[in-house]
Amino acid sequence: MTSNAPPRVLSGWDIAAIGLNAVIGSGIFLLPGSAAENLGPAALAAFAVAGGLCLLIALCFADAGSRFSGTGGPSLYAEAAFGPFVGFQVAWISWIIRVVSWAALANGFAMALAVVVPSLSEWTTQVATGVLVALGVANGFGVRLGASIVNGLTVVKLIPLLAFVAIGIFAADLGRLEPFAPHGWSPLGATVLLVLWAYAGFENVGVPAGEVRNPQRAVPRALVGVMALVTVLYLLVFWVAATTHPSLAGSGAPVAEAAMEVMGSVGGPFIAVGIAISVLGTCAGSAIVAPRFLYALVADRPRFPILARLHPVTGAPIPAIVVSTVISVILAASGSFEQLAVVSVVARFAQYIPTCLAVLVFQRRGSPPTQGFTLPGGPTIPVVTTVLCLGLLALAPGPRLLAGCAAVLAGLPAYGLLRRPGR
Repeated sequence: MTSNAPPRVLSGWDIAAIGLNAVIGSGIFLLPGSAAENLGPAALAAFAVAGGLCLLIALCFADAGSRFSGTGGPSLYAEAAFGPFVGFQVAWISWIIRVVSWAALANGFAMALAVVVPSLSEWTTQVATGVLVALGVANGFGVRLGASIVNGLTVVKLIPLLAFVAIGIFAADLGRLEPFAPHGWSPLGATVLLVLWAYAGFENVGVPAGEVRNPQRAVPRALVGVMALVTVLYLLVFWVAATTHPSLAGSGAPVAEAAMEVMGSVGGPFIAVGIAISVLGTCAGSAIVAPRFLYALVADRPRFPILARLHPVTGAPIPAIVVSTVISVILAASGSFEQLAVVSVVARFAQYIPTCLAVLVFQRRGSPPTQGFTLPGGPTIPVVTTVLCLGLLALAPGPRLLAGCAAVLAGLPAYGLLRRPGR
């Protein structure tokens, strides 16, 4: 990495909070209805399989993260294993999807807030723009302030889910779990692919590692801890929803409706507020991660050095924050992010698969050495995880794969423009 390095001010809890915020968004509030429609109560198994797969991927990220201390996460691992071209492509697609997601989350927060405050329904674009600008400005004062915002929202966003589980357990009707798999088990693969997106985002944990104290230990612990906690929480949320909601399958607001069954009339508004806070928390995490993907793209590259500049006092990548914020505001205002979001399928796996393969390369080379975490089983977990990822990717609809590939190919001219001399 460049000598123009940011200060290491983040703790293990800070990056764990970033991971929790990235994973727990609106998905767990909305997906149980669609999952139950596909598989019935047996969708509980889909949540377990998806969580297990993401835990395997997180273990690969933990192994890779224990070997590096710089900013970039999956792009840093890919470049070390396969060279600057692959590393750049991973960073490129990661930045695109994070900027698009940041814009989408801001609009999602505005719409969720309009449910709580109906008078804001005519001002969703303005609210989304205000959120993006406010978070961009806050992160301009340094990652410490941005992380503090994320930490606070992490605690607050967990309250509705934990309350829903704690109260719902006592209202559970196990008879609603029968028949357990009314459509058989053939929809399991498609349902796993569906709920997998509720788990996505843990890869953000390693992105700001260049600003983390003792990252080789903190990043692996945060990754494994986040995925273990999220998997248990998701299984409990779905189980409570399935045992309390009289008609979960196909519900558009499954957790809110189930909350009304167990909490009465206050349940729906309580969960609506929880959704708004949860999405805002995820948005705040994206405000930290998106600019740092752009910083990783341009760091140590001689062209356009202004994009790699850090504030002399706060260490924040101000130009990268400004560019990422402006693009997110444009996308949120235009609504074009809804079309661009189809690249998310390839974008996620374009981070997961190279990282799993990079771990195999590092194990074969014996370098960089692991510090604080060693992946058990040698090459077994990376190989199995890569095969499972390819299998799930094959289930994705063709148009989404094509859109994702187009986004990756768009990185080719950018690489030619920004590549280092002699590369």
